[in-house]
Amino acid sequence: MMRLAWLGIPLLLVADAALAQFMPMRFDDDFRSQRQGCDANDHRAACWKDRPVADRVRLSIGGDLRWRYEHTGNPRYGLERQDRWGVLMQRGSVFADLRVGGHWRGFAQLASSITRGRAAGPSPVDENRLDPANLFVEWQAAGTGEGSIGVRAGIQELQFGSGRAIDAREGPNVRRSFDAVRAYAARGAWRVDAFAAAPRQNRPGSLDDARSRTQALRGVYATRTGGITSWDIYALHVEDTAARYVQGLAHERRWSVGTRLFGARAAWDWNWEFAVQGGRFGEAGIRAWSLATDTGYTFDGVAGQPRAALLLAVASGDRDPGDDRLGTLNPFYPRGNYFGDEATLGPRNFANLHPALTLLVAPRVRLNASLDFFWRHSIGDGVYAPNGMLFRTAGESRARHVATIASLGTTWTLAPGWTSTAVIAYARPGAFLRETGAGDVLSFVSAGVQYRF
Repeated sequence: MMRLAWLGIPLLLVADAALAQFMPMRFDDDFRSQRQGCDANDHRAACWKDRPVADRVRLSIGGDLRWRYEHTGNPRYGLERQDRWGVLMQRGSVFADLRVGGHWRGFAQLASSITRGRAAGPSPVDENRLDPANLFVEWQAAGTGEGSIGVRAGIQELQFGSGRAIDAREGPNVRRSFDAVRAYAARGAWRVDAFAAAPRQNRPGSLDDARSRTQALRGVYATRTGGITSWDIYALHVEDTAARYVQGLAHERRWSVGTRLFGARAAWDWNWEFAVQGGRFGEAGIRAWSLATDTGYTFDGVAGQPRAALLLAVASGDRDPGDDRLGTLNPFYPRGNYFGDEATLGPRNFANLHPALTLLVAPRVRLNASLDFFWRHSIGDGVYAPNGMLFRTAGESRARHVATIASLGTTWTLAPGWTSTAVIAYARPGAFLRETGAGDVLSFVSAGVQYRF
């Protein structure tokens, strides 16, 4: 019956999909077009999307479905069991957004993620049969032409900026949620968010996720939107009672202060971010930093409007695991597929050179090609996985080159609400991986389709 419901709901709403403005966080979706269509033309599909249910009470419903197949040759460069036929993943969610008057809102989103075929078994980001992704209550002051303020409390997804520090983790099969209280204020070009949160621990069963007992996140994130250049500034603090690095296991209290500049002018666009970190890891002091740049140029007068980009990024590593200082960056809760869909390396202790090309090969088909060179920033530190766990320790290796990854991907917007993706990647291990026992060439292929309604 659940499977029939997943298939039936999109059929009921497909006629109205063209009116929606779907956002990465579904609680940010804009349904004003549906409301206008319902009020003006008695459009029944639009009424499903934004339906008056009582005096000054409106209900919006929606959801998404995603199917994805992937096959990895020599997972983790030969360190993990080989999948025989590949992995099939399914993810879906449904939500209800209830607005009461001009101040109150309740938002509930249930999500289900299932994975089949992984030889090593599902990972924590592969499977979660049924749990709330969002379940919160929000109060907002009556909006004026100049700004608004509000408070949101409950289970919620968080995403700020480019997702380099806090992200909902769209790439993996299970997205990331927090137990959080979030207050915000917007006025003119400014928006400021202040929040206190703890990540939810993903468990594979139904309605069994729980607030983390070891981790806590607090922060303030401000954005100023400008004409050519916009910028973010933020201060974050994370606490982890069981943090693990090459130095060992200890209680971590770490703060991060950063800024991001992003914008566009003529054919150029840019997105640059810098952060410094301090705090304590057990008895050791923390001194870490990161720099990430993405600079692109779009050839508007050329067929396909190609965009050539160069991404340069560095994240500090620990020089000496035996001293009283920890130099490894903690990216906190970044996007899942940070460097690519093959998702083998994480943003700690690295230097990265990443040229990329994007080309519109048809009105609804976009092609992406990239070459990713990955080195260790510090030879005294190891290499980390996307989830922050140590992938390989330094051992006796003095090599810096970790891997070179070539990838080619396409995104096809099949119809309003429908998106199809395909990716192939080839990753050759560098001297560091070969010297530490992970010397197999990794290949990756994936194909997926997603529908939002």
